[in-house]
Amino acid sequence: MVPPEDWFHQHFNTGPEPARYLALKARGRKHTRPWGSKIYAVDQSAAGGGDQIEYEDEDPKIRQMFEEELAKHGVKSRMPPVAAKTSA
Repeated sequence: MVPPEDWFHQHFNTGPEPARYLALKARGRKHTRPWGSKIYAVDQSAAGGGDQIEYEDEDPKIRQMFEEELAKHGVKSRMPPVAAKTSA
């Protein structure tokens, strides 16, 4: 499945073997620099204007569902615990 442009999405591997993901980007006129390459801010937090949702900003249900799926496959999560940010 390919999500529509500008939709947040995630990749999960719940199996015991490592997975590799390959992202291919089409070039077009929408949201592009003059020479045709889109500016993707995937390494910047959405809170700071980028395209990435940090673990502490995501809905805790996502981590819960991921860990439940890992358990079904006998896989232990190697992700560090995350504390949700609190409002100031």
